[in-house]
Amino acid sequence: MSERRLMMKLDRTGLQRMFVALFMLSLLLTTMHQGVAKAAELGATAPQSTQLTDIVINGQSLSSKAKLLLIDGKLMVPLKPFAEAVGATYHWDANKKQVTLQKWAEPLVLMERSRNKQQQLTFKVVGKEVYIPLRDVSFELGYTLEKINTQVQIQPQIYGKIKEQIYEGDLATAREALIRLGRRSVHPYIEAHYPNTELLSSVYMFPQGEALRYFTVNGDVLSLVEVKDGFPVVTYQGYVGAPFDKTFTMEYDPLERFLKNKAKNQWGTYPKINKPLIYEFTTGWGDSSTTFYGRITVQNKEELLGTTGDPITGLPADTKQIMKTFKLPWESRTDVQQAME
Repeated sequence: MSERRLMMKLDRTGLQRMFVALFMLSLLLTTMHQGVAKAAELGATAPQSTQLTDIVINGQSLSSKAKLLLIDGKLMVPLKPFAEAVGATYHWDANKKQVTLQKWAEPLVLMERSRNKQQQLTFKVVGKEVYIPLRDVSFELGYTLEKINTQVQIQPQIYGKIKEQIYEGDLATAREALIRLGRRSVHPYIEAHYPNTELLSSVYMFPQGEALRYFTVNGDVLSLVEVKDGFPVVTYQGYVGAPFDKTFTMEYDPLERFLKNKAKNQWGTYPKINKPLIYEFTTGWGDSSTTFYGRITVQNKEELLGTTGDPITGLPADTKQIMKTFKLPWESRTDVQQAME
């Protein structure tokens, strides 16, 4: 075979291999395109089953009722079983393409993914199911997540040791534990106004014998915090003073306005007080602050039981005990101490 004929044969062989390679590449791209199109029809980008064996919400397994998916790198769960597990109502608006979850005063809204709003809560429609991001939605509702091996536990704020303290502890232990959670309470956030000063002020009032609810004043807003569904939830709020401006004055008594039901812009139901309130009221500047301990009777009369300040000297024994425990010497717990589940 001449050199020229050999070269022509080699060229034909190379062209055939190139043609086969191009055909296979075209077939692969077509298959990939069809797969992406199919995923788009389902409203998801390559959903995958997870390796997690269980998701537990408030001690109840979610995995046995719902299929879990990984979508866009996030663990997603079906809307309905999740909402039922956390005790929330839900609404899927197909026209507006948004999901609404309602557990607290403010609804939680999830929108379809947008390039302009990367931080918003989103959802995915897979087949006929609406999927929501487990971690993001749980955090927004106030729950904590803990991964243990292949299990994810979703708990309310009051669980574990602090749950034991609040539900089973004595008055002093339970009240202290609940106050620590107070700033993370769930409420509609009536805007509080604060004086333009370094004056410190805090008010806590517990019904006599109780540890599962208390009143507190923050700025010019008074709130009632109650333990509900494993959370410290604000169930009542109202303005008990005129908004502060640059000149700070104390020309009003916030407790008097509340007790006479003269709070403004009230939210929730005004609570009926049929027992004395034990209070701790701190005011002052830095190290010069003073704390007052006392009781407000059912006739709305104030009984000052003791005062601490700087320096603390010559205090009666009863005042020292109240100071240490935020509990009257003769007071015992009378509210329901729920059994641990």
